[in-house]
Amino acid sequence: MRTSLLRHLEAVVRDSSGRHLARCLVRRGRYVIGQDRKNEIVVDEPSVSAKHARLTVIHENEFFIEDLQSANGTLVDGKPVAGHAPVTLESKVELGGTTLEFQRGGLPASIFAALPRSFFREARYDIGELVVEGRTSTIHAAHDTSLMRHIALKRLKPDYQANGEQVLRFIREAQLTSQLQHPGVLPIYDLGLNEQMELFCTTRFVEGESLGSILDRIADGDDEIASHQSLPVLLSIFQKACDTVAFAHSRNIVHCALRPECIMVGNFGEVFVTNWGFARRTANDESPTTNGMENRSGFMGPVSPITAFSAPEQTPTWPGEFTVQTDVFALGAILFRILTLQPPVTGDSQEEILTQMMARHIQPAHLASRENLSHLPGGRIPEALSAIAFKAMAPRPAERFATVSKMQRLVIAWQAGVGGERNGSIWKQVGGLLNLR
Repeated sequence: MRTSLLRHLEAVVRDSSGRHLARCLVRRGRYVIGQDRKNEIVVDEPSVSAKHARLTVIHENEFFIEDLQSANGTLVDGKPVAGHAPVTLESKVELGGTTLEFQRGGLPASIFAALPRSFFREARYDIGELVVEGRTSTIHAAHDTSLMRHIALKRLKPDYQANGEQVLRFIREAQLTSQLQHPGVLPIYDLGLNEQMELFCTTRFVEGESLGSILDRIADGDDEIASHQSLPVLLSIFQKACDTVAFAHSRNIVHCALRPECIMVGNFGEVFVTNWGFARRTANDESPTTNGMENRSGFMGPVSPITAFSAPEQTPTWPGEFTVQTDVFALGAILFRILTLQPPVTGDSQEEILTQMMARHIQPAHLASRENLSHLPGGRIPEALSAIAFKAMAPRPAERFATVSKMQRLVIAWQAGVGGERNGSIWKQVGGLLNLR
């Protein structure tokens, strides 16, 4: 299939279940829509009249539709059509019980303003085994036949290709991630459509596992991994993740969905912060990249689901502005889990987690119930690190560390031997700063 053909505008008619009833390439001209076989767009559906409506294409950004005295009417954005009604690529056009929409290459035509030029490419990737299967996308091991390298290829599932919001989420995450050029962020190599008309992006392939998986294995009594992933090693991973988040903050980007599963640990010491799909730009961001997809499409990014690592301002009952302190809270919660092998709040659903968060049941790590802390020196939680995590998780953003770096400096101080258990006088000064002593 040639690139030029893939870019042509199509009118697509679906029934209420999403099934395709008609598809037609449209150029300048008039197109009668209905059951009559002589029509330009034939729709075989009982709620559609023989000659239901006429679509007039002035050019690819100017359309009009008129109802041809149909039995069940024609609506544009919920309003009955009277005369020649203007239609945009974003309009919802209803013909009886069906819906007319515009597409390019199987994607909603309205989102093409957000896509880079030369978006379609010929196949260059050999797809390997499935590595991760998510709700809306899959990640495969793949081989780049042009550059002869092993990569990871992420694809949007076909069921979500016609969903404009899901398409924009996928593209937005790839574009935003590619702007964070840091050793702790997986580089984005490519973004486009493959020969099967699937939206995809490619990135570096990393052999390893998430910090969440490592901590789960330690909690399950895996003494071998506990010996390899002792507290000093885990703190090194934590600090590298903090470095990455601090870099994102310097670029006015807040992750908004940090948790141990978003920290990938490679087999050779690499540490990456992943899952930037819920990231937000800060209110004071005036960088040129702000005038990208967010402004062109009006899509500001999805709201992250509530987890045990979410800050109170992310909850519907205590909404607030997402700032760097939102990520500080999550990093404090991750440090809490490193120390205790359990999240700061528990629950089998978002509602249960939310209830625990609102009840403020979070307590310092060294007071939390825990078992099998073989990864800690003497099996004991250092109170200094507990205090750092607790301050980072303060309910109000102003009570937390102002920046990730300020929290990091205290962790470094403890690692260097100035923690309370190692040098009481110095830690009393630090404890005073934390307002916990």
